[in-house]
Amino acid sequence: QVDTFMFEGHDTTASGLTFCFMLLAHHKDAQDKIVDELKEVLGDFKRPITIEDLPKMKYLERCVKESLRLYPPVHFISRSLHEDVILSDYLVPAGTFCHIHIYDLHRQPDLFPNPNKFDPDRFLPENSVGRHPYAYIPFTAGPRNCIGQ
Repeated sequence: QVDTFMFEGHDTTASGLTFCFMLLAHHKDAQDKIVDELKEVLGDFKRPITIEDLPKMKYLERCVKESLRLYPPVHFISRSLHEDVILSDYLVPAGTFCHIHIYDLHRQPDLFPNPNKFDPDRFLPENSVGRHPYAYIPFTAGPRNCIGQ
């Protein structure tokens, strides 16, 4: 348990931030929009960012979500089925280990058009309508999701 809290929670956050910074380094337009948003929220930059400021930084949030979509810190998970499941007319029996490759899930063109492109606006509310709730799971989902999120 200590290993989980000390390392896994830290590693996912660190790798998520690293990929976000890498993508922003390659997309000057996104950097500029974030700076503009910071100017709007903070004004003259003479004060530190507060927790109350974070919900106002919508574009920054979309950039983080998009970087986590492209480079999820948890890229692969396995789960054991507790009951039989019918999947496309196939019976998958209880006890079967199912593997979900999150990296590939996040790059499915039917879920995310032009999936290899860095596009923070795909997370605008109007662009997320109808998207399956489990189409985007950078830290997995459910009761065993990642503590690093």
